[in-house]
Amino acid sequence: MKLTELLDCELPTPIDFSRFNWKEIFGTVKATDGLKRPQTRGLRTEIQEIATAKHSDGQFTYVGTKENGKDYYSSNGFAWEDKSTVGMFSGRTKTKQFILKNFQGNNTGEIKKTFDYILLKDTGSMSVAWATWEAVRKNVVVTDATIKSHVNYCDLHFIETNVVPSNKGNFAQTLEKLIEELV
Repeated sequence: MKLTELLDCELPTPIDFSRFNWKEIFGTVKATDGLKRPQTRGLRTEIQEIATAKHSDGQFTYVGTKENGKDYYSSNGFAWEDKSTVGMFSGRTKTKQFILKNFQGNNTGEIKKTFDYILLKDTGSMSVAWATWEAVRKNVVVTDATIKSHVNYCDLHFIETNVVPSNKGNFAQTLEKLIEELV
């Protein structure tokens, strides 16, 4: 099934995604593309999540630095997680596998519900979809170090595909200049 066919499905949405500015959100994704080395991945994620909240028209409040296992609260009180990767929607029947929890080799084996919904972004195709906790939970794989999952396409609700991002420059280059000035 093509992404455009999935967009045609009439599905109830927990918030009004038409109020989000996806061009600005994916503009931030593109601007932070150079922050993929291990030292800057966390910063990249934080910047992208802050941008999602900022461009949600007040529907998301960012809590990713204050709460564990969720990135936003929606204006209607639901907890949201956010996962992004290149090729998230490249599979034939399901999303790419993503890490829900990294235990750094010390897994307690506990799977706790920390969010109600998940926002999934494909940073290659600049596409976004959402799913429920239940859709994530039924595909959980627990290892010594991580809890991973994926979402079957039949449980995925596409919001936008192939967004043309706004041009926000190259944040990695700006950061390198700032670091050079500092040191």
